[in-house]
Amino acid sequence: MFKIIFLCSLISISAHADLSGMPPHIGPEGLQFSKIHTYKVEKLIENQLSQKELNAEDAAELKQIEMILTDGKKASKWIEIVNESRLPGSKLDLSSPTKSGGIPINAPQKSSTEIMVKRYEDFLATAPAAITDVIKSNQELPKTAPIADAEFVTSLRILDRIYQSTIRWAGARSWLSWYINRSIFDMRGFIFLRDTPNLEATLKTYPEMSSEDKLKYNSWLLGLCRNGDFESSDCRTELSNSIKRNNLFGFYTRFNKYGQSMYDLFFTVKKTRKEMFWNPERTVLHAPFLTPDRADVQNWLKENVEDEWKGENFNLQIDFKKTTQDIPKIEFKEGVTAHVNGIAGNTITMEAEYPIDSKDQKWTIRHEYGHVLGFEDCYLEFYDTNEKAMIYYEIDVNNLMCSRNGHLNSSHIEQLQKMYK
Repeated sequence: MFKIIFLCSLISISAHADLSGMPPHIGPEGLQFSKIHTYKVEKLIENQLSQKELNAEDAAELKQIEMILTDGKKASKWIEIVNESRLPGSKLDLSSPTKSGGIPINAPQKSSTEIMVKRYEDFLATAPAAITDVIKSNQELPKTAPIADAEFVTSLRILDRIYQSTIRWAGARSWLSWYINRSIFDMRGFIFLRDTPNLEATLKTYPEMSSEDKLKYNSWLLGLCRNGDFESSDCRTELSNSIKRNNLFGFYTRFNKYGQSMYDLFFTVKKTRKEMFWNPERTVLHAPFLTPDRADVQNWLKENVEDEWKGENFNLQIDFKKTTQDIPKIEFKEGVTAHVNGIAGNTITMEAEYPIDSKDQKWTIRHEYGHVLGFEDCYLEFYDTNEKAMIYYEIDVNNLMCSRNGHLNSSHIEQLQKMYK
């Protein structure tokens, strides 16, 4: 008999919900954290290091994290110093103007202290000495770039990404139990098994498989069972029995429905908004929005949302209203990660530290508006106890709600036309 761990019931817990017992929402990988957030994480590591009962192993690990944070934050600081004497058209920018390609499910990003130290050591070994000599010293950061701008920015972008990822990992270390529970949302088993040619015949060859392949299929099948929110021990027992009977395809057919249901939840509208309405031809979805106080924010919001949320025979139109009725609004705060107060929530909160015309802010408002419409995030982050690392990937790197690499897909439009009557 299978035992349910907790009443998730295949309903994804929104990273935007304000629930106690949850880590702060930190958004998709690749966005820069605010100075307030990074300061909090740096203080967290400092406080943990000051604990009297800290053992030598934990102290050594925290020292490694502290070292990367101390050196890594010099990337953005150095860019700021260099930009002080530059005209607007010649200022340097750590954010990349090109797409990253995303973080696909078959090449997830993994984070642990050991992994972050290795990434930093690789940077020190490959970056120009004119950069690393400054980063590793206590000297004041030079006011001019010591090498060509392109190479200077490229090197500091790599260092800044290591720093941002270490901030992400350092903050997550205090919430590993929560991130372990998030592993039930892992879609790798469902997707990799779904995409395996001749799966039934392949699984029948399990007894002749190499040890490496057996481990791979075991992991995928157990993940499929875990998508049903069953106890890990029950999944392992059931899988062991299926292996003895050489009936792994039977195991797959029994639990695949849970993986399919979980997968579908990432790409469906969870909740609709009552105030939105279609034009008579159902080609324009009118979206009332509380008029922002700033004219530049009005233009920026309308331009970016309408530019993204459009397709063949479909346009979303922002209609600004002065009314205080229950319609979406936007606010800017310092020290936050951009979020919406729940799926189909009414308040989009943006980080005030960054200019609205930056590439990251433009993508973020397009993504966050998707939550206003009722879509969930489709990037995943959880702690894998087998790999002893945080795992992060985007289910579809071409999807706006999954990845900074993504855009609106036809499936989004189909969902809106289906769910908004």
